[in-house]
Amino acid sequence: MRNKEKDTINIVIGKHMAELRAKFNLSQKEICQVIGVNRNTYKDYEIGNRTIPLQILRDLAKFYKVSTNYFFEDMPELTIKERQHLIMYSTAVANDKEKYIAIDLGNPNAMKEYFEAEEKKIQNKVRLRVKKLRLDNNKTQDEIAKYLEVDKSTYNKYENGKRKFNNDVVKQLAEYYNIKVSDIVD
Repeated sequence: MRNKEKDTINIVIGKHMAELRAKFNLSQKEICQVIGVNRNTYKDYEIGNRTIPLQILRDLAKFYKVSTNYFFEDMPELTIKERQHLIMYSTAVANDKEKYIAIDLGNPNAMKEYFEAEEKKIQNKVRLRVKKLRLDNNKTQDEIAKYLEVDKSTYNKYENGKRKFNNDVVKQLAEYYNIKVSDIVD
């Protein structure tokens, strides 16, 4: 038996999740890949059958670049218990609100721009970590280039940010240094 006090809150939050997803023309499957939940679970979030974990709301807010408050807007008249629950829940989710910048939903390029900016950050992080790994291990660019079976100028472009690291190169570098890919990417 579901907790009646959470139903109204879950339904409204789920409605906002579905509206945002639709504004960006994303399928449930696509958004599930982004936040790492299975489709049935996500479907239950959108229709209000499940309480959405705080981390999922934070991840969605970050992904869509909206305030976490967005999910709590337009709550209908609530009972005292529902109102107390909502205040506690929205406060817990909003603790990281300063990390999120509202996105202009009228801008059709907003998501593209967001993903490009995120990719740039990741590429810079990987570039710096790879260079540090090479220097910490007293390796030359030429040695790494030979291992990757690319010429030195190509490898130099990776380290200088003129060429993007792809998954295969990152995997090979992790194997070379005997570390996990996450040690380079995360």
